[in-house]
Amino acid sequence: MRRPQRWVICLFGALARRRSARAVHPRGVLLDARVSLTDRESLTADALGGTGERPAVVRVSKSVGTPHGVPDLLGIALRTALADGDLLDVLFARVGRHRVTRALLVPGAGWCRGPYTTVLPYVVAGRLVLLGLEPEEPGRADGPDPSAVREAVARAPLGFALTEQRLGGRRRPIGRLVLASVATEATPVSFDPVLNAQPRIRPARLLSGLRERAYTGSRRGRDADPRALHRSP
Repeated sequence: MRRPQRWVICLFGALARRRSARAVHPRGVLLDARVSLTDRESLTADALGGTGERPAVVRVSKSVGTPHGVPDLLGIALRTALADGDLLDVLFARVGRHRVTRALLVPGAGWCRGPYTTVLPYVVAGRLVLLGLEPEEPGRADGPDPSAVREAVARAPLGFALTEQRLGGRRRPIGRLVLASVATEATPVSFDPVLNAQPRIRPARLLSGLRERAYTGSRRGRDADPRALHRSP
């Protein structure tokens, strides 16, 4: 392993040990969810074996872990399973609303106030694709803390439109993500979009090596249960 890669593991491991939590996105809420793909022309649906609904698990969290009520970089981590049981993890982050700012991370003051994307593209069926989420009910889950999502979902499911944007093309809806209920705290999940990827849908190579080692260091630093990396929804 090259020296810079070792330092990434050490850095994120040290931060996780200091926090006694994930190095980034240290505090979050885990939710049972379902993801449905409805667009038959979608590259993503094709890569996942077709349209239909699948169970999922989602974690909403603040990236930096700012104090209560303070805006932060908001994240939505999604895990779903393919027909053969293989797992797929996709991580979304809050970005700007406009064409230029959609490429930038933007602090959020509410979970349904703006869009989310994978920021970096995925390679889906050999094409570069940016995946995204658009809140269906802008007035819900207001406030930047994950507890706002917990409280909203406790009252009624919370929906997001799942979008796909091919390189040079327009963003279009291809399905939905619905946060259905709060998961039990006894269900640990460690998300890793690099290790839990698939040959036909995976993050582009840009920074993927650094990301893999950052997640590895974070898991080691907090002594994460190894089974949580492979926990099915």
